[in-house]
Amino acid sequence: MDFTRQQVLFHRIHQHELDRRIADAAELAVFSLGVQDNTSGSALLSLAARLHDPSVDEFTTTWSVRGAPHLHRAGELKAFARALWPWSDADARARAARPKVDDMVASLRHIATAMRSIVTKPMTKGDVSKALTPLAPRQTVEPCRGCGTEHVSDPIFRLGALPAGLRIIPEEKTVTFERIHGWPGVPRRTAGFHELVHRYLSLHGPAGPSEVAGYFGTTTREVRKRWPAEGLVEVTVEGRQAWLPEDVEVVDAEPPDVRLLPPTDPYLQARDRDLLLPDKAAQKDIFRILGRRGAILVDGEIAGSWQGRVVSGKRFEVTATPYRPLPDLLPETQLLAQARGLADASVKSS
Repeated sequence: MDFTRQQVLFHRIHQHELDRRIADAAELAVFSLGVQDNTSGSALLSLAARLHDPSVDEFTTTWSVRGAPHLHRAGELKAFARALWPWSDADARARAARPKVDDMVASLRHIATAMRSIVTKPMTKGDVSKALTPLAPRQTVEPCRGCGTEHVSDPIFRLGALPAGLRIIPEEKTVTFERIHGWPGVPRRTAGFHELVHRYLSLHGPAGPSEVAGYFGTTTREVRKRWPAEGLVEVTVEGRQAWLPEDVEVVDAEPPDVRLLPPTDPYLQARDRDLLLPDKAAQKDIFRILGRRGAILVDGEIAGSWQGRVVSGKRFEVTATPYRPLPDLLPETQLLAQARGLADASVKSS
């Protein structure tokens, strides 16, 4: 089977349930991998693109995929910790961006165990880091210009939070951790990564090992070693080799007219950006390293970027940067404003 780019995009939009056909947030397919969040509450806006009545209250926030903050179903966190646990030192070094560290898996286990022992009550990230550094393997500690001291490398610290059984308290302005009760301990080995591959390909497929590796922050070589031998079907996307779960049928459904996707939206997390958005200039606009923009999805294509801000404490204002003529964005902007508890909305062009 050879699929066109349009078929793949329409299929992914359907898989991401951007047609708002789901009523209950807990049933959204995107929670199979978690929904990334940031300090401005982007996860709530991701749910607003998929639900008529979005809420994040029932989910647990922790650092999980790539050490980034994600919302998860609380009951799935133990399985996630096992599935995300590195299967080799090479894999752990890639995820932690520490290519020269030996015994990386053992070091990460030491870090996670220490973090669990430290957080016996709610503690800020800074307090946990201060208590952790003297207990950490020396090879995981590095100087920090920002605070003028030494502490555990931030990527390693982030990778330790979930296996330590720690959640982030969403009500606190500063990142504050507390224990997840009933935690079974730091994983002894990796278990369930094949299921994560299946979930990625269900949402972002057809795709291959390089896209899966990019999403989980490891190397293509490591993923290829553990690529599932069963449960996948090989296809092509305009001649390029790719895979889909054998129980997933490509759906050629009409996409919604307009959706405003926040910068960390699950749909934008697909790693084949050339397929998602072929225009290089538009890619640089959307996928910035700093100050990333949201995407304006029109009839299945990214037709512009957007930024949002709260004006006078009551109005949500969207500034749109069009790549081509755009339809009326105000109705969708009003839905985002309502999700954030704001009374008014407005749109302007940059």
